[in-house]
Amino acid sequence: MSMRPSRSAGVTAAATLAILGGVTALFVWGNFFLMLMNAPPDEHGRHLYQTHTVAFLLIALVPSGLIALGIRTGIGLFQLRSWARSAALIWASLALIFCLAMIAFRPFETFFIPDHFVSDLESLKQLVAISFIFLLFPVSLWWLFLFRSKSVKLQFLPADSQSATPQAPDSGKS
Repeated sequence: MSMRPSRSAGVTAAATLAILGGVTALFVWGNFFLMLMNAPPDEHGRHLYQTHTVAFLLIALVPSGLIALGIRTGIGLFQLRSWARSAALIWASLALIFCLAMIAFRPFETFFIPDHFVSDLESLKQLVAISFIFLLFPVSLWWLFLFRSKSVKLQFLPADSQSATPQAPDSGKS
């Protein structure tokens, strides 16, 4: 009976980051969602969830589903599940594409806008964009390199396939 290799410190750190990032996103999204729920009604006495039902459902379900997937991926990384490694690689690829697209398509808005050209809302958007890039870009690169390395791939193999590793061929001498 062969034992699965122990989880490396890099995989443990990535799993911890996934869970803590998911929990943090849950609190931030929850605060935003509560602000939407508590918004005052319009001039006809209808609330936001009554006037824009489909958009409100999308705001309620999509982020919470993505956050739940992130937390579940972190738990799967702790358990060395192969699907969690694949999910982490997909997340890292999408985050890297998002960051590079933001830099490529909005370079001036992402990094520098003079205060006399924009409003406070645009400055807040700029701050959020820069924050996402500073958070997501290094983590996505780290995860892409980490989860593609040979030693990490071996950790996520099922225990049965690790015992069937190919042996060196016999040299023919008896």
